[in-house]
Amino acid sequence: MFQHEQSLFARHVVLTFIVALSIISLLWFQLPSKSLFVQSDPPPARIYELYIQGPQEDDAAEEENLTPGHGPSNSPGNRTDETDFKLPRPSVDFEESALDLSFEIYDPYPKYNSKAWTKEWRGAHFACEGPRGIDVNGNPDDMLGAYKLPAGALAPQPIFGAYKETGLGSGYCFERYARNGPYGDEHKAGDGLNNRRQPSKVEWNAVNWGRLQQDCYKRNQGRFEKREDERPRSMFRFPTHEDTRNVNETLILPQSEAKNERQSYRRWLTNSKKFKQRNAVLLRTYDKKKYTPDNMQHIRSLISELSLHSGAEYEVFLLVQVVDLGRHIFSDPAVYQKALDDYVPREFHDISILFNVPLLEAWYPKAGKHDPDNSQQVHMTQPLQLFSLLRPDFDMYWQAELDVRYTGHHYHHFEAIRQWAQKQPRKLQWERAAYFYSPFIHKSWKTFSAKIQDMTAGGGIWGAVTTTGIDPVGPKPPTEGPEDDDSEWGVGEPADMINVMPIVDPIKTHMMFRNWVDNYPDGKKTPRRTAPVTALIATSKRLIRAMHHSQVTKGTHMMPEMYPESSALHHGLKTVVFPEPLYLDIDDKTTEELESIFNDQTEKSMWNGGSPHAKLAQHISYWWSTGFVPDFANVLYRRWLGIDSEGKKTKEQRLCLPPIMLHPIKGI
Repeated sequence: MFQHEQSLFARHVVLTFIVALSIISLLWFQLPSKSLFVQSDPPPARIYELYIQGPQEDDAAEEENLTPGHGPSNSPGNRTDETDFKLPRPSVDFEESALDLSFEIYDPYPKYNSKAWTKEWRGAHFACEGPRGIDVNGNPDDMLGAYKLPAGALAPQPIFGAYKETGLGSGYCFERYARNGPYGDEHKAGDGLNNRRQPSKVEWNAVNWGRLQQDCYKRNQGRFEKREDERPRSMFRFPTHEDTRNVNETLILPQSEAKNERQSYRRWLTNSKKFKQRNAVLLRTYDKKKYTPDNMQHIRSLISELSLHSGAEYEVFLLVQVVDLGRHIFSDPAVYQKALDDYVPREFHDISILFNVPLLEAWYPKAGKHDPDNSQQVHMTQPLQLFSLLRPDFDMYWQAELDVRYTGHHYHHFEAIRQWAQKQPRKLQWERAAYFYSPFIHKSWKTFSAKIQDMTAGGGIWGAVTTTGIDPVGPKPPTEGPEDDDSEWGVGEPADMINVMPIVDPIKTHMMFRNWVDNYPDGKKTPRRTAPVTALIATSKRLIRAMHHSQVTKGTHMMPEMYPESSALHHGLKTVVFPEPLYLDIDDKTTEELESIFNDQTEKSMWNGGSPHAKLAQHISYWWSTGFVPDFANVLYRRWLGIDSEGKKTKEQRLCLPPIMLHPIKGI
């Protein structure tokens, strides 16, 4: 979440700290008493250790019975001394070791236009022009590089999540110049990059990413289902009486006979082997945002890797909140353009969509208080909802905060999440979502799922969890109960809600905003779910439209960490938590201790607000931040970039990291 003026920043930090302390009671109240831990193995090696030293994961192990290999002699499971090694330096010189690694252009894309590909998908893939004025596909200057690790020298397994089972793979590592070089991160000759030449320079101020993405879509539009209304509108507007009167038409209903989007959605489901799904990626920012070189390179990489190389399967936008209410951006196009000029780098003008508090108040007058100081925190989903009306030509809407970074390839990451979620069954979806999955603890996703089933009395949630006033838009279950389904329902169905962190029941916790349930007839008894971190989520158009309809007609309102998840619960929509690889920057915990900290319900759990383990949140590679101490994600990312504590480039040996999602990244 972005920050406002300096006077407001302190208030935001304090509020964030209070929220963090209250949220940590999320999971343990609702977890069954049985343990998910099936055996005791040593925790994984610290990510700071350059894993080219030796194997960390047995690549020959069967996928259903993952067994960690033997790590370096100083890994937590193999250490023979009590030496504390906080933030150790790499023990292998990168420049020398890189000479022994194979440098490759990293290309995770399908074999477009191949015989097998054309049998599955409609249309042809056409290469798209990039920022250098030539087609990006096949141009090494527009493609990131990676270092292939020798056989048996794979990355250490993360403590939570998985690489192999999710399709993310862990056979490559990424160094900062090879990863960000195409987007403006320049290196000097002799930097030890296996003589890889520096990508050609670009006049970034002359690049128009909006034009490039639109041109890419036009070249590839035969691959996507044609919508009745797919004009590339780029500006929000205030609502009219017709918008309110016709709000029911925005819903995507299970049995609608309307000739608009529902039939289009049915055709897409029917022809899922012919048309590609289109995805919008919305990056949240605000008017006082300072765009550093790292910010700019991050945005460029998302556009290039997700949109241009894929042939418009994704399209990237900036959602920019104009906090300054003195800027009446919707009163005059010249005022709107001046705000763009003042707040957004020129190269991103045509992908930026401005909004402000008056716009949200006009569309959602019943849904909670719109305070200029905190509206973006408590109404985070509303600009997303309005975007689905502005651009109905997308099937899935991803929302990401600008303080998220990924050291690997974005397309590989997003597609692994999307495809993995599509393969999951609906049965026990909410029960699985409440836990952290760890290959070190559960050995395999199959074992993990079986354990969840054994622990769940009555077969778990089946279909919509109804609440007064909400008519589900999701399909009815195919059987009377989950016991009659052999985990088949939902397999192959695109997920409506995807998060990468556990989604839990907050009702019995001490979460600060657990009872912020406005305009629901059942009040505090309304069933609901929440996720502690929502820095990256994906929501379907069907779910977003249901959220929009409810806020317009009833004024329903929860905190943004609860509203999408709870709406999916009420409407019976497919919800998946992707087991994102997460690293933990500690080396003194056994698996038994990790059991009690993360997946148990004792008072010693991390999720207990008074737990001595509460500060562990600062040691996880993807979590929230209290803002008071350097977080593991921030420290690791700085070291990967070669930046010291004062923000200066250093001559420190460079790290080559596996693909890791890091959050929060601040001050870079």
